Amino acid sequence: MHDPKDIAEAYLLESEVDIQAARLTYVNGLYSRTIHFAQEAVEKITKGCLTLRNVVTRDHKTSTLFVAVFQNDIPDINKIYEAITSLEKHGARTRFPLYQRKDLPLWIPSKVYGEAEGMDALTKGEYVYRVLKEYLIKKIRPNNESSQQS
Repeated sequence: MHDPKDIAEAYLLESEVDIQAARLTYVNGLYSRTIHFAQEAVEKITKGCLTLRNVVTRDHKTSTLFVAVFQNDIPDINKIYEAITSLEKHGARTRFPLYQRKDLPLWIPSKVYGEAEGMDALTKGEYVYRVLKEYLIKKIRPNNESSQQS
């Protein structure tokens, strides 16, 4: 396996790309994708943190594992947990029409999610990203770059 710091750095970069995509989709009114990219950013940055503890998961829902591993190390872990689980609950609903049940209306994410849901997701995603980015940078670049990027 690669060095955990290198993996964490890669997750940090990809998380940054996703949070930027969330911002861009929000300003362009693509709210279902804002939610998707905010969740992706959070998933990647939590996996980056987990990697530093040699914990690897392919699961897309990282909130419970993340809290179990970092409950004593990251301030406001309960607020972070709430933000992550709020984003995780959307899952694939942000990207795919759902039509399997005839008794329910056709679910079209781009029609269902609006500005309020997009802003909520972006706010939560940016919060988790900001807090965990600061934590990650202290661990992977202790005397190097400051956390004032993006």
